[in-house]
Amino acid sequence: MNDSRSSTQACAACKYQRRKCGSKCILAPFFPHHREKQFLLAHRLFGVGKITNMIKPLDPGRRNIAMATIIYESDMRAKDPVGGCLRIIQNLQSQIAYSQTELQLMLQHLAFFRRSSPPPSFSSHPSPLPFQFQHQFKSRGPLQIQEEKDPYHLLQEDIKLETDNQDAWRRRR
Repeated sequence: MNDSRSSTQACAACKYQRRKCGSKCILAPFFPHHREKQFLLAHRLFGVGKITNMIKPLDPGRRNIAMATIIYESDMRAKDPVGGCLRIIQNLQSQIAYSQTELQLMLQHLAFFRRSSPPPSFSSHPSPLPFQFQHQFKSRGPLQIQEEKDPYHLLQEDIKLETDNQDAWRRRR
């Protein structure tokens, strides 16, 4: 019996189980002898029996994907024993949600600055626009007051009310 594995070292799984690694070892392609640490992590999390039972019925293409997932999950669980992959997924989802919110805010700002009519200007309120943008709206003629207030105006009004309240509170002290 002169198979190709008899002259090479046993895979990490067979080495751990102290058995001879045969040509039909399904773990050998995924845990060669130099990847013993990854095997130990996967073994600690899932166990050899469960790993082999999970991948045996799969075709080779799906077997590779399943083993890559098992190895990745066990590596992440070793780095973060409590959260593992779930914590990484939650962090990525929160980053996506934050980025989507930021994108919506930027789109609102762009829509505000692309409007053809400038925002209403009241003599009692300072201009809601930053100084560098105020000159763009002065030369456009009479202002048209819009019925609906956009989020930018509402935010500016909230800021104005907050600063007025803080000023009144300071004066009372």
